Amino acid sequence: MPTELTKSILEIDDLKGISPDFEQLKILPQETAQKIETLIFAKDKNTLKVLSTNNFPEGLTSLLKSLEDKWYKYETFYTSPTGFTYALSWYADMETIAAQKRKAETEQKQAAGKWAIAMIQKVFEKRDSMEPGDFIMELIRLAFQTWASDLHFQPQEDWLIVRIRIDGVLQELLQFTHDDFRKYLQKMKFISGTKLNIDYLPQDGRFSFEATDVHGEQRKVDVRVNFMPGVESESTVLRFLDPTKSISSFEKIGFTERTYAILKRNLEKNTWITIFTGPTGSWKTTTLYTILSYLNDGKRKIITLEDPIEYEVKWIQQSQINYSKWYTYEIGLKSILRHDPDIILIWETRTQETAEIAINAALTGHLVFTTLHTNSAIESIPRLTSMEVKPYMLAPALNLIIAQRLVRRICPNCWTKRDANYSEQAEIKDALKKMADLDPKLAFPFDGKIPEIVGCDKCNGSGYQWRFAVIETFEITDDIRKMIVDGKIGIDLYAKARENGFLTLQEDGIIKMLQGNTTLDELRRVL
Repeated sequence: MPTELTKSILEIDDLKGISPDFEQLKILPQETAQKIETLIFAKDKNTLKVLSTNNFPEGLTSLLKSLEDKWYKYETFYTSPTGFTYALSWYADMETIAAQKRKAETEQKQAAGKWAIAMIQKVFEKRDSMEPGDFIMELIRLAFQTWASDLHFQPQEDWLIVRIRIDGVLQELLQFTHDDFRKYLQKMKFISGTKLNIDYLPQDGRFSFEATDVHGEQRKVDVRVNFMPGVESESTVLRFLDPTKSISSFEKIGFTERTYAILKRNLEKNTWITIFTGPTGSWKTTTLYTILSYLNDGKRKIITLEDPIEYEVKWIQQSQINYSKWYTYEIGLKSILRHDPDIILIWETRTQETAEIAINAALTGHLVFTTLHTNSAIESIPRLTSMEVKPYMLAPALNLIIAQRLVRRICPNCWTKRDANYSEQAEIKDALKKMADLDPKLAFPFDGKIPEIVGCDKCNGSGYQWRFAVIETFEITDDIRKMIVDGKIGIDLYAKARENGFLTLQEDGIIKMLQGNTTLDELRRVL
């Protein structure tokens, strides 16, 4: 509306040139305004602008007195009944705009997948009109609703890029100037409980927010945040810890009937160590929590040592490692054994001392689970011996070693098949022959065609939707134990494992590719 109305009596044409302030219009409900033929349509600093027909002077006088009592100034304008009837239409306009706003907010709140990515762009464009805290929380919530596993703020020389990791693959979303990002960085530090004035040391923080999960339900999402010093500004990574993903089913993780049978057989034992190996982000956490859920029958005491505790599990005693307070895996393990556990989870075996305490726990009647960073299951044996773990202690304690990698699952809505080229056919036929030679039950048909991605709206055009694990299970048999004690942990160990039916990650991936779960290109990318 004009900043200043030059006359106090407004004709209908004058009213048509006014854009009412809906926040002020809401002061008087439409029913009251219609009854006393008076409404409030604007505000200039502390002065409210009132429009009236003056046909109900008592109502007008009462309204103006109530405004004075609240220390408001006011300016009164008059119009005809016809003009006022037109002004009443502003209430309908207000409701229409409010409904549109509610719809937009609902769409934004429920946006998922590629729609959440599109919504991030819209929010980014209007960031200057938003409070920094509101903007960054909306960006984080929408990033989660793209089904990303983490959100990265990565400084470059001239700007800062924002990227999300979906199904293991990073994609760029936005770019900030370094000056623009600093105000959002401060907000993230504040909500995550880290020190605002520290930018020369790494910091870890945590916070939570409400968002729509993959099932379309509102729930609390925990976020783990790390700030790392950089040249221009701090690199910041947020990892989303969605409780709906923490405990899955073995089938959804990627265990086949064969690998699940091996796992289940070993979970039914009361002692020994099961080791999980694989790079960061290979769902070792998901698999371990699923196992703990499976074993959590209320009849056995389960204690975990974690760094950090990513998900809280009912009826399980979880303990957080804290190096800054000198609470290490070694100290925690010694304490755990005094609490008479049946099952122990050691989040990561990093040192000889940790490995030896875990081995002693397994040899004295405990079922132990831990993780190790190696490229394959069999490589865990030389990795442990290189940590100077004594082979005669290691061999009788080992039970099962599982390696896993994540590959993207082909979109079920748009994939197709194509003829494999010569090199692809050779690769597949070689793998199938080796598997059939190990066990005739592992002979899989191959018609020369392999899955190929297409891309559609439901997979954001990527051709993939979600992920699953390719898995290798290395079961420790008596003859394997003898080889470990004898120091035969090289090619001889691999040959013996093959004799016992061991399948590699690549072979498990080939089986799942031929079943239409992923593509050969994806297996090559990951493995």
